[in-house]
Amino acid sequence: MAAEKGFDQRILALVDTCVRVTARGFDGETNARNEERWQKVVNLYKRLLITCLQFLHNFIMHNEQRKMVLWLDLFGYHSTGDSNIIQPREPLDPASGQPEGAAPIVKTGERIVNPPIRALYDQTAEDLLLETISNFPREPATIKEEAAMLLLANIKDHMEKLLGRDLTAIQEMGKDPEQVKEIRAALTAILGAKVDGFSDLQDRAKDLPPALPEDEPPRKKAILTIDRSTTAGFPRICWADLPDLNAYGALAAGDATIMEEDTSMPRSAQSAAETLQEAKDELMARLQESSQIGGDGDQDYDTGDAGTVGDDDSRSLEAVADGSMEEEEEEDDEDDDDYRGRPGDQQRGLLTDIPLVLGPAEIEALPMIIQAGIVDSFGLKGGERTGSRNMQALRCHILLTQETGRNLLRELLIFIAAWDLPDDELYFKMMVQIMDAVLRNGLMSHAYSDFGQTKDIISPAQAVVVKILTHIFRAKYSPASVTGSTQANTTKNPAPLSRVDILTVRYIFTIFRGNIIPETCALIYLQGQIRAGRALPEDFPLNLWDMERVYEGVYQFLEFFAVLTENNDWKNLLVKWEIVYDLVTLIKELEASIPKGQLSQLSLGPRSPSKESQPNTIPGPVAVERPYDPSDPDPVDGGAPSRAESPPITEDPSEFEWRNLKKLVVLVLSSLVWKCPEVQDQIRRHGGVETILSCTNFDAHNPYIKEHAVMCLKFLLEGNRENQKLVEELEAREVVKDENGLLERSGFEAVIDKTGKLAIRPKDGTGEKR
Repeated sequence: MAAEKGFDQRILALVDTCVRVTARGFDGETNARNEERWQKVVNLYKRLLITCLQFLHNFIMHNEQRKMVLWLDLFGYHSTGDSNIIQPREPLDPASGQPEGAAPIVKTGERIVNPPIRALYDQTAEDLLLETISNFPREPATIKEEAAMLLLANIKDHMEKLLGRDLTAIQEMGKDPEQVKEIRAALTAILGAKVDGFSDLQDRAKDLPPALPEDEPPRKKAILTIDRSTTAGFPRICWADLPDLNAYGALAAGDATIMEEDTSMPRSAQSAAETLQEAKDELMARLQESSQIGGDGDQDYDTGDAGTVGDDDSRSLEAVADGSMEEEEEEDDEDDDDYRGRPGDQQRGLLTDIPLVLGPAEIEALPMIIQAGIVDSFGLKGGERTGSRNMQALRCHILLTQETGRNLLRELLIFIAAWDLPDDELYFKMMVQIMDAVLRNGLMSHAYSDFGQTKDIISPAQAVVVKILTHIFRAKYSPASVTGSTQANTTKNPAPLSRVDILTVRYIFTIFRGNIIPETCALIYLQGQIRAGRALPEDFPLNLWDMERVYEGVYQFLEFFAVLTENNDWKNLLVKWEIVYDLVTLIKELEASIPKGQLSQLSLGPRSPSKESQPNTIPGPVAVERPYDPSDPDPVDGGAPSRAESPPITEDPSEFEWRNLKKLVVLVLSSLVWKCPEVQDQIRRHGGVETILSCTNFDAHNPYIKEHAVMCLKFLLEGNRENQKLVEELEAREVVKDENGLLERSGFEAVIDKTGKLAIRPKDGTGEKR
């Protein structure tokens, strides 16, 4: 009944209104009473928004047709008017029958991929008039005035249909301020839909060649469409490309055969070493150019203070909350409905800004909608869906191929980092299921790539992706670490490696070797150059918040590989890919450029949330996003965890300590080298033995690293004569004579005792003073 009457469209309009109101800050006269009243209004709209989301979730549950309709409404392209490019055909589900009331039927169809340019503009005269007006100021004023008059005449016909009144009655309505709002809403619906349709059309036109031969046969691509003309009041088609599940079926199938090329690594350790040197050279060359310019030139990495970063991730959960997002258009009383470039801007997607305004206890209905749409086993009693018409898989592909879908998924992921949600939080568990569906469909590498930002080594969304992958792989391939030793009798065996998982891990490792390690080591190298006086602290390209984000991402990667080493099959694969090179390279840079923390520094609070729990546990990651400014009032959601404190603004990012990172690298190396002669040789070949030996010294930045390094050395030397010989050569044989030094003047001398340790004894005595 709700679908037949178009009630779902009214709910989507309410969601739009709620997001616009709640995401917009108070801009009236500043005083405590006005702000309190505004906050009450915002809270009421939040409650309405939550109710709308709950309705949408209940509306689509156990109904594949309504799920797909909602997906096309939310994430599809909107086309106005009859077009020769979009051609609906037969219903997707033959059993769906004829449309009832305002409820549309999902149809398959075709779109022309290579239309002549003139076909793009084969639209109604009204559409051409609207395009002429939207081209201001390129068109002469006289042409614009004529186009406007003709357009208004056509709009009059639409408004008469929408309002159910003739022009005279509408003019009478214009005299009543309350009824003017109804007129304005109808006009906004007409113009807004057409402008959005033109925007989509013109964006797609940019990818086409300037001209095509007339005799070239048209190439067509399958699409899914719904007709929303009934509820819109004018021609309106929502559509999206129909994914070819057969192309992913062989990859996503659980019994897919693993090929030899699937386990090969295209980037060797040697090429990675060359990439690292290039990254160092490029970074130092950039600093030299900066010094020649005098500090006034634009720098690729220069982001100013933490509140002015320009990527989408920061815009959403940092810039909006910190109040640093600038107004992108002039304030005008007549433009209250225009939020382009601001919070609530629906060009980013209808649901995309909801994570900005709701807390963890309020937002649960939103991931539940995505969960109901793409998770195979969600809401089923008879197992998983299969076959080429797996609607869940279709919607998963649509979610990631459409920009609005990717924007929403990005915001949902960043929400975890922004609120520092623990693994046992319901929201986190739902996001694990959502991303597991993405993984099963072979789309995890696409998701990771799409969530990247040019200014970030690792974006916050990518760091959360790796964190969730760690959670998924731990449960799947290392179940003992999930169930615990107390449930040893009920522990299930690890799953065999699947092809989709191997290709995903290979992609993640390629990113780690080709991007993460070179760029991170280049930053660490620059820190060492600054300490050595060969570069200036102000030349450091990142601010403290950026460094926290890099640190969080690198830590998540290392934790992911630590989980993989708990499974022998994955461990063998990592050894084959020679991950030892990347780990040894990272720890060597840390050892060479980052000074060890002294004992006196233990009394000082760590800059980031502490990871120093137990010596035998892998430290947990820190939250690096700052969801709200500390001066902001507390959100309504009382169940939210305490937000992470901002690091002191006086701290120099070039002195970043990379706390616990070196210890985690040693832990991963220990797991790899245990009973593995091949890894023993790899570590020696890459110069890691000496570095691990140096880690046996005290380091306040890496608590218990001495104990972990000793254990790693034990595994490293066990049964390997070459490594043992190398360590023996490093042992002290004699003490350099200190002629006329302090010891000699004091009557003492330094010697090596029978156990090979340094001892001090009186020159003329036989006793020892240790």
